[in-house]
Amino acid sequence: MVTAPTHLLTDPERRNVAQWNVWMTENPIRGANLRGANLGGANLWDANLRGANLRDANLRGADLRGADLQGADLWGADLWG
Repeated sequence: MVTAPTHLLTDPERRNVAQWNVWMTENPIRGANLRGANLGGANLWDANLRGANLRDANLRGADLRGADLQGADLWGADLWG
């Protein structure tokens, strides 16, 4: 099983949505595990989060414009703060 490089979204010092999307295109997995990730305030414009496990993730203040959340599991995710 291929593990997604979640640090490209979760590590504020190394966050790079463009690299994440390239990786997701080259490694089409479903369900990248971002459970409980702290993505609060992150710029996630156009991020490919299709099928991602975002259960219990902190997405407060995250900019999700254009993000692909089709099939993503957002159960318990904090979207509003």
